[in-house]
Amino acid sequence: MPLARRDLIDLFGRACDLGNGALFVGAGLSMGASLPSWGELLEEPRAESEVPAIEDLPLMAEYVLSEGRYSRSRLEQHILEVTAAAQATATPAMEHLVRLPVDQIWTTNYDPLIERTDPQRGVRVIASDDDVRLIGTSARSIVKMHGSVTATTPATWLSPPVITRTDYESYETEHPRMWALLRAVYLSRTMLFLGFSFSDPNIEVLQRLARLSGTATQDRHAAVLTRPADDGTDNRRRHELRVRDLEASGVLVHEIDDHAELTEILSDLVRRTRKSRLFVAGSNSEEDPEPDFEQFTDALARELVDRAGWETASLGGHAGWNVTRSLGALRRAEETYDPSKLVLHYRRKEGEAPPATLDERVGTAVFSDLDRKPLVQGVLDECRAVVVVRGGSRTSEEIEWALGYGAGVVPIASSGGAAHEYWQRHRGAPPDLGGQPTDIEEWDRLNSPESAIAARAAARLLDQAMYHHPTGI
Repeated sequence: MPLARRDLIDLFGRACDLGNGALFVGAGLSMGASLPSWGELLEEPRAESEVPAIEDLPLMAEYVLSEGRYSRSRLEQHILEVTAAAQATATPAMEHLVRLPVDQIWTTNYDPLIERTDPQRGVRVIASDDDVRLIGTSARSIVKMHGSVTATTPATWLSPPVITRTDYESYETEHPRMWALLRAVYLSRTMLFLGFSFSDPNIEVLQRLARLSGTATQDRHAAVLTRPADDGTDNRRRHELRVRDLEASGVLVHEIDDHAELTEILSDLVRRTRKSRLFVAGSNSEEDPEPDFEQFTDALARELVDRAGWETASLGGHAGWNVTRSLGALRRAEETYDPSKLVLHYRRKEGEAPPATLDERVGTAVFSDLDRKPLVQGVLDECRAVVVVRGGSRTSEEIEWALGYGAGVVPIASSGGAAHEYWQRHRGAPPDLGGQPTDIEEWDRLNSPESAIAARAAARLLDQAMYHHPTGI
């Protein structure tokens, strides 16, 4: 049974929550980064050596060397020059990948794209058996198990590449520490394999790991694999048999039609592995305030009171302050109050001093020197979901920013304003939330004139947007 996207996100998200996730990245994740494929790397040597094109690319490289026109050093130099000449730029998928909270990223890719994209300081590139001893818990390690090109100019080989069929077959003997470490990680962690297909020669690393471990790691690992087109050949049938083989060995498989789908999957994973943080957006009209505004914010607070593990963040505007104040009062009464879970962000305002006191002492106030846009975008980027109560043009802007960061947006439509506008825009086809489709009847309830009904619907959809599924945590 193929692994559904929602279940993939939940499986790896739970592993990251425990600090037990690891990634293994193939060439498919670099699609769109202007990097050459395996076939393109070997095309010139293959043609010059008069070796026919064959599907087994490492074997083709073996034949190139056996023909004698290319020495090992010349072939390595050719691959280095082609790889270094590519004007590689980070793809959105790669930018999402390096934001996941994992301390080990394994790859068979030669290029330095992952380490160039990674914003973390102190990232270690592990490219040889001797480097394995440098792996620790204080910094992320990018493990380049098949060789690595430096990010310097001119580029050099940090570690020579695995190219030929002989290289693959002798890997365990020639790189005993690297292989032992990979097996240890496979046996002790949850690994997510990304950017592979069964036409990729490096898929055999996954297949070998799965076979050696048998079913002892049942349901522990996951792989996202590209499904071949149903072109009337046996390719689709071969793919199905290989998927079944992996699943029998304890690797759950999520199938995609194109590597481009990895961007959305990784965006969902970034949201899922963030803290359970909810942003409250919206406002009442300063010029013409609606008297029922607090009915909606109070009803929302009553629905959120039991979700004590969530952090509620806002800018301290009408909606944010009302919800925070109500939540604080309710949780104090129930003795579940935790000020660190109610965070109010105050921004710099030109010509105005920061507020010295609040109307009530509730939650945690964070004062920032940032202007509105960078402050709001920074907070939204760390949130899983956004709930909207009424609001005007600025709230509409915050909704668009939230969507750009992949956060799920839940509007209490019957409160009016920007919330209703966003709800109406998606009335016929509600957006997915938390990696799964949104029930249209639940979406309709967001527009109920009864504030309690609209708030209950919002709370249920927020559970979904926050990835708090019944099967999750």
